[in-house]
Amino acid sequence: MAAVLALVMISSTAPANADQDHVAELEMLTVSVSRVQLSGALVSIGLDESGTLAPPVDPHVAGWYVGGSKPSGVGRTVIVGAVDFKGETGVFWELRQVVVGDLIVIRSKSDSVHSIANFLVTEVTLYRKSDFPTARLYANLAYEGVALVTDGGPNASKTAYLGNLVVYAQLQSRVLVY
Repeated sequence: MAAVLALVMISSTAPANADQDHVAELEMLTVSVSRVQLSGALVSIGLDESGTLAPPVDPHVAGWYVGGSKPSGVGRTVIVGAVDFKGETGVFWELRQVVVGDLIVIRSKSDSVHSIANFLVTEVTLYRKSDFPTARLYANLAYEGVALVTDGGPNASKTAYLGNLVVYAQLQSRVLVY
């Protein structure tokens, strides 16, 4: 308990406008869900030549879409990761164990601040790839949110998953350490 109080005391010494000044500059570092022992580094990703989200090359790393929101302002941050790859577990292997009420923690930093953002899982949904909710995933939100996305559902002949698992969460708290 003392460590949490110390963090709050340190963050309360920052100027009132510090959140707006520094949070937009944050570089995302990690994503984790401690209850299911999911943890991984975050890298920025974009779209490939066909206009689809290009997942990280390394299946042990998650990627956040740079064309969307960061977890430092209103909107939904989209983070993708592999469930498995060539017989190995991927960064989001444990994502299928996440349930409503779990906390997703995203750690970020800039030159002057370290942020620990806690997002409360509000929905876990498995979609068929043909029914993927692209418009919903990238829709404008009036709050800060994240969506973790990976392959899911039946694995067709062990060559391709037939669906996508999407975990939606909403910002519950943020601690800024200056």
